[in-house]
Amino acid sequence: MITDKDSSIRSLATLPSSDMSIGAVVLVGDYNWRKGPHWPSLCALVVGRRQRFTHLGMRCTVAWWRDQPFLIGMREARP
Repeated sequence: MITDKDSSIRSLATLPSSDMSIGAVVLVGDYNWRKGPHWPSLCALVVGRRQRFTHLGMRCTVAWWRDQPFLIGMREARP
């Protein structure tokens, strides 16, 4: 997370492009997880390739199934 002296978040324009890419994966993964049908979500959960990363203070787990991301876990990162 990008912060200044008083720990507030700066504008999104100052985020590096890699953070924007990771954010896009999280958003698309959440959308794919929630939309139907549910069998691709289940396949991603059971046999999908996992990717774990920390983004904006949240620990995210994304499972990839047939080149589609599915957000299967998100929790606050420990300091």
